[in-house]
Amino acid sequence: MPTTPALGFISMSFVRNTGELLAIRRQLKSFATEHGLQLTKVYVEEPGPPSAAFDLLESLLESDGQPLVVPTLHHLAVLGHPAQIRDHLRQCTHEVLSATKPAERTC
Repeated sequence: MPTTPALGFISMSFVRNTGELLAIRRQLKSFATEHGLQLTKVYVEEPGPPSAAFDLLESLLESDGQPLVVPTLHHLAVLGHPAQIRDHLRQCTHEVLSATKPAERTC
């Protein structure tokens, strides 16, 4: 089965430590694989002024509708209101996929 390249994004504002970051990376990769996607890069936004987020947007703009996988939509908050960012990306032909099922959310 052919795989579609995809990008990932994690905001460290929602991650407690390195162990959790590694677990989230594995979760994104597993989710992507289950959905016929191959993560080509995962952008990690550190606290402070956004930089990885804008690198991500640049990569999306240069791609042809590449999907984006995030742990939850909250991780897009660094760019603005998460639902509005998702909707805007969808209008630009980029599907935004949340790797966490609603029942798994703890907050």
